[in-house]
Amino acid sequence: MANATLGRLMAAISPRNDNYFELFNKLADCAVRGSKVLAMLTAVKEPEKFDAHFAQLRQIESEADSYTKEILLSLHKTFITPFDRREIRELAMALDDIIDYMEDIPQSAKIYGHSSFTPEMVALAQILLRASEKVRDAVHMLSDMKNSGRILNTCEEINLIEGEGDHVMRAGMHRLFNEESDARTIIRSKELYDIFEEAIDSCQDVSDVIHGVVLERI
Repeated sequence: MANATLGRLMAAISPRNDNYFELFNKLADCAVRGSKVLAMLTAVKEPEKFDAHFAQLRQIESEADSYTKEILLSLHKTFITPFDRREIRELAMALDDIIDYMEDIPQSAKIYGHSSFTPEMVALAQILLRASEKVRDAVHMLSDMKNSGRILNTCEEINLIEGEGDHVMRAGMHRLFNEESDARTIIRSKELYDIFEEAIDSCQDVSDVIHGVVLERI
């Protein structure tokens, strides 16, 4: 009884932040907005359109960084959190990673000189968009454990999309090494494929964190 009373007293007087879910939602929304811009960027041929989409993506990445920083700083000030601090940190970082990798794609493309993305890269951008939308769905449901069944189903859908991305990437790499002889093009394309894979894998990372959070609470 004494411990329960002490716990209620500490909850009443200790700093509390109920904005975590709102910030997670904003991060997930940034991921979807960024993936939409990236999908358009991979489909354009004109350098000026590429640059315009890249600028949009950089702005979204900067916005996401500010939300991530707010979450991480809040962990040092808040006594009561909606779930484990480690899980909050991992979820924030995994969401931020999705957007960071999105920005890395056009950044790397510009280093080697902009040229058309392969059909498989265009397909990977669409797969990343689908994965990001599922991530957003799962994150937006996270504040209410009544959604646990739907959240777990959404996590499984993310896993399936990630597997689809692996298949497309392997097909693209196979075609690259079979059809391309220019070393510069091979290096550029392989690096871009790797970053696409990292971005989609980060969606899987978000799914894994959310899956663990839900299983601990049902």
